[in-house]
Amino acid sequence: MVAAACRAGPAHLFRAPAFERLDASPLHGTAPESGRRLARAGGRYVTVPRSRVVWSDRFLDYDFGPHHPFSEVSRGLAARLLDLATRDSAPDRIEWSRSVPVAGRATLELFHRPEYLDFVENAGELAKQVLLDTGDTPSFPGCYEASARLVEGAVQAFDYTVELRRPAYHPAGGLHHAHTNRASGFCIFNDAAVAIAHGVKRGLRIAYIDIDAHHGDGVMYGFYDSGKVLDIDFHQDGRTIFPGTGFPHEVGRGDGAGLKANLPLPPGAGDEALVPLFRRVVPPLVRSFLPDVIVLQHGVDGHYGDEIAHLQFSPAGYAEVDRVVLALAHELTHDRLLVTGGGGYRAESVGRVLARTGLLLAGLDLPDDAAVLPQEWRKEFHRAFGREAPATWGEVPDLDPSPWIPDDESKLVRTLESQLGARFPAP
Repeated sequence: MVAAACRAGPAHLFRAPAFERLDASPLHGTAPESGRRLARAGGRYVTVPRSRVVWSDRFLDYDFGPHHPFSEVSRGLAARLLDLATRDSAPDRIEWSRSVPVAGRATLELFHRPEYLDFVENAGELAKQVLLDTGDTPSFPGCYEASARLVEGAVQAFDYTVELRRPAYHPAGGLHHAHTNRASGFCIFNDAAVAIAHGVKRGLRIAYIDIDAHHGDGVMYGFYDSGKVLDIDFHQDGRTIFPGTGFPHEVGRGDGAGLKANLPLPPGAGDEALVPLFRRVVPPLVRSFLPDVIVLQHGVDGHYGDEIAHLQFSPAGYAEVDRVVLALAHELTHDRLLVTGGGGYRAESVGRVLARTGLLLAGLDLPDDAAVLPQEWRKEFHRAFGREAPATWGEVPDLDPSPWIPDDESKLVRTLESQLGARFPAP
């Protein structure tokens, strides 16, 4: 157990007047389910889908130009593949939210400083690009509105999962590098951090889990003092990749002491490192913290073959992470789970992995790797990127030898135990 994270007494009830509850069930418990859930409204039970996906084509306005590595197009293709994969076979398992307005100033100021918001708004009105950070996040016309719309998508998804007790998915989001007062790492506004701040303001405890190849520095340091936010971050070792942060000795301070856990992995590590560590470390920390909501930043730049990062996670590894998180959300938060997208610079990986995640959130089985992708989707992929789309849901990877050995896991776990005051189960 982590002393700073333990909370005595029975699981508490959710009391937040900002949300209109559909039933009087406690926050922690079990809901009736049979494909579609039952929720009480106006004295009668109504059915609701298993999950909610927030996707608007206006998210494509977040566009740094054709030569920039980050593109929402691949996230859009993930949403499109998810839609095509469920339209005929399971049309009632996902509810789509396709109209997302621009977040208001008060929402953005839950995390970002007013002077920074002014700076971005002014930069977006210029005819030429200016740098919003030290070099890799330029402005573009309308960048304020495009970024604020992504934030609204995260907040909207957060409200859905809290109110309706079912997973919510925001594949365009996960821009976890932006800080309160500056852009960073292709991220202008931090949608995940604003959604978390939105929940904290209402007295909710948030467990934030980040599997992006790059350390989620904007979220971690933005809530470094907070006792309301547990932050567990798996990433490529900061000594080898941007942003150069996220080490095991960084465990929070003040009320947040013992609530921040960093698990850096060496370049070349893959499922053999991620999956056993995730199973061993995440459940005990989350159970000790007893969150009201879980937020998962689902970056795909740890996938083998990514063009920027150098990890070797597979679709099977990501799916196992998703299953562990879904089980924890069901056990602890009454299925209150928000999943965002994140990094990922190989469109073939981003499209298929994020679509698989959407299927799991909807309670659906994953297709076999040899299953053929929809021809309509393959044509759209070709039009977007000018190259042949993958033909099937899976592929045979060409992996480099991994540097990870079992003793590496033991050393990292011992370090975490020392820093966090925790005890994790044996492998």
